[in-house]
Amino acid sequence: MRGEGRSRTLELRQRLLLVIFVVLTPHTSHLTPDVEAAHIEYHEGLPVVFLEGSPYELGRQHGELLKDSIQQAVGQILGYFRRYLKIPLIGPLAANWWLDRPWAHARPFIPNDYLEELRGLAEGSGVPLRELWRIHAIPDRTYACSSFAAWGKATRDGRLIHTRNLDWNIEVGIQRYATVFVVRPQGKHAFVNVGWAGFIGVLTGINEQRASIGQIGAETADLSYRGLPMVFLMRRILEEAQDVEDAMRIVQDSPRTVGVNYVVADAKARRAVAIETTRKSVAVFEADDPKEHAVSYAKPIVDCVFRADTAMDATIRERQIASGGDPTMPGLEPPTGSAYQVRYLGQAAGILAHYGKLNAKRAIKIAQAIAPSSNVQSVIFAWPEAWIANAHETTRAAHTTYHRLDLEQLFKARTSPEEFEVRSMKFEVSSSNFELPTLN
Repeated sequence: MRGEGRSRTLELRQRLLLVIFVVLTPHTSHLTPDVEAAHIEYHEGLPVVFLEGSPYELGRQHGELLKDSIQQAVGQILGYFRRYLKIPLIGPLAANWWLDRPWAHARPFIPNDYLEELRGLAEGSGVPLRELWRIHAIPDRTYACSSFAAWGKATRDGRLIHTRNLDWNIEVGIQRYATVFVVRPQGKHAFVNVGWAGFIGVLTGINEQRASIGQIGAETADLSYRGLPMVFLMRRILEEAQDVEDAMRIVQDSPRTVGVNYVVADAKARRAVAIETTRKSVAVFEADDPKEHAVSYAKPIVDCVFRADTAMDATIRERQIASGGDPTMPGLEPPTGSAYQVRYLGQAAGILAHYGKLNAKRAIKIAQAIAPSSNVQSVIFAWPEAWIANAHETTRAAHTTYHRLDLEQLFKARTSPEEFEVRSMKFEVSSSNFELPTLN
């Protein structure tokens, strides 16, 4: 009898342990084996997705973890463009052609790793591969944004602060699918991609070497889609660059497509540059660059670089359509429009107003002051912190909540969510009492 009692007690303990194990074990049985290493953390509602592996595995993980969001995002974005082109009977076909044509021209220049990742993304999410190609063709077709980096004498503690507003089209609704990705590609640098479900390109990001990047679309007559799309060029920088010099080399050596101004920063070296590009031309500007002092409409500042879409390089400016440029007319036109008047001059005025005292909170105030109604994303990199805001419905991103992420923790976290302590904070800055001074 005693033996039977002990046996029953042991059996009950085993069953209890089994129940506890099942309850506490992460439920990944619906995921394929290569996806089980990936996981999602939520920071005050902001999804942070951890991906690791080969190109195909990265895509498959991304697709299976965010399947519903990706299907909705792709339908939402492409649906907008198909409705936007109001051509009777052939509107959807015209929208498809508008995106298929640049992708077909660019595809031979896109590294196979990214094509494989898109294949994995399609298979994991159930979204047709051609629809994902179309999503990734959109950024080279659109223009806007602003970015600045400041350090040394300009900031309160000398550390580098890199601010980036992404101004696109708030009506599309892409902000509903905002996602932060922590990506560990095999054999390359890990990086944080501040993006959206279903999108593997980079428009805003930072890598484990503390190199960060933002871009500004700058419409030009010197363009071709037969090259590496900007979003994949930016991803290459995060995966391969250890510093600003590496980033400059990648931009200069890549087959470029459209007009883009980049702000690339290195928090370790406390250095940043503005890189102005078209298909054929590249011009690099350092902080307080003597070349900018020779430009009548430029506002160079010590220990700062900043850009909207206006080029400072004469060769690039002469081919610009952005900021009131006219490539058909001889000479350089004075820049006009909100991109120059608000985004460029607004950044200059804000930096000067807070010079020597810049920190994340003051950088957010500048971002708020220059954010147009199309502002879908606003990000401040101040290593080891990142402050991330996304538009909410029709409220511009810079006027919503900024979420603080610990970048060092994100890069330390691997595939075990149990070891990752979630540290996030809400950061709201009122802009009602902040106005930029006029800068002439």
